[in-house]
Amino acid sequence: MVAWRTWVLAAVILAQGGDGIRITQVQVPQTMQVGGDGELFCAWEEDTDKMYSIKWYQGAQEFYRYTPTARDPIQIFDPITLDVDRDKSWGGTVRIANVSLDAEGPFHCEVSADGPTFHTASDSAMLTVVDLPDGAPVISGVRSQYLPGDWVDLTCTSGKSKPATILNFTVNTKPAPLGWLETQIDKEDDDKLFTSRLRLRFSLLPRLLQEEAGSLRVRCEAEIPGVYSEYAQDILTTRPPYQASVLGSSAPDGENVPAHAAAPCSFCCYYYCFFCCRGHQHHHHNRLFSETLPAASVTRHLASFLPVSVPVIVSVTRTH
Repeated sequence: MVAWRTWVLAAVILAQGGDGIRITQVQVPQTMQVGGDGELFCAWEEDTDKMYSIKWYQGAQEFYRYTPTARDPIQIFDPITLDVDRDKSWGGTVRIANVSLDAEGPFHCEVSADGPTFHTASDSAMLTVVDLPDGAPVISGVRSQYLPGDWVDLTCTSGKSKPATILNFTVNTKPAPLGWLETQIDKEDDDKLFTSRLRLRFSLLPRLLQEEAGSLRVRCEAEIPGVYSEYAQDILTTRPPYQASVLGSSAPDGENVPAHAAAPCSFCCYYYCFFCCRGHQHHHHNRLFSETLPAASVTRHLASFLPVSVPVIVSVTRTH
């Protein structure tokens, strides 16, 4: 038993150094995308030996063999995890294509010497396979308009990928405070792909709004370091989607004008009777503004929703 162990140890030493054949370099792409292609490279030194064959393994499965003295020097053993491009493979260089997620792992190069020594040397390198999302992340939960102090509740979702993407929110170009974020959720499906979600919640404080635009910019970035980076962004605004002009020629008091000409979504109406603006935008039969009212009557209607100290000025445009 001791003699057998000594022989095995001696064989390992010869394989790794000494006067026997030895491998000097093994290269595989550090990262490949699903469906992508790349090149494997194996170099060796023979010393007193002469190379007989080179073999490549993915895990324990041999998928390529080069034997220069054979009638057909190249043999390919079709693996299910990748394809081998025969026309671009020779010697210790192998071109692989159409890799799948299952191709991830160690790739071994094995070089064998001819007789009488039949020395064998082996070395390996790791391949990482990634499956990228089909597109950019998506931000959901954005409303058409907000009021200062409203609660903002947004979710950023990144499509299926491996590994899971890293999600980050920024607000007005600054990283969102950790207190506004929930822990990222990465849900794995049966195909070993991850769908990632990150939730952002905060109060729309006036200090966050850009003074003139009355808005802020929210951006979600999705990243797989070194291979993928995409983002989505939205603008949260406190301005109404449709803001009618409050300028124009005045109609004489007592003259009937269409209610929509009375600018129901003017600045004062938006900030002091927000619900009536919403009703006008989404339902033109809103009771307050669906009727044809005298200009003075429209003024009285608006005034009924405003604080006593706020003056009401309504300018209307004559329509024909």
